Amino acid sequence: MPQPKFCVFHSDRPAYAVCMSCAKTLCQECATQWDGIWHCAACLAAKRGAVGRESHAGAWIGVSAASLFLLYLSAKFMVWSGALLAGLR
Repeated sequence: MPQPKFCVFHSDRPAYAVCMSCAKTLCQECATQWDGIWHCAACLAAKRGAVGRESHAGAWIGVSAASLFLLYLSAKFMVWSGALLAGLR
């Protein structure tokens, strides 16, 4: 008969889940589900910290460059359309 597993942090509580990062057995209080996967507190903190470190500087540079290009094109269009309309009088 298999032995019942207990929480790594609370030896008197039965295991409820297994951390998918470090394979520790966890009770209901210690187990946290994130994106459908069980994690212990330490692994969850490491994963949440890794997600927050993404930089969006490249996207902001691209949006700024595209905006400046559209501003340049619209200024050219206004100058040429003004010149054409002035010549039609």
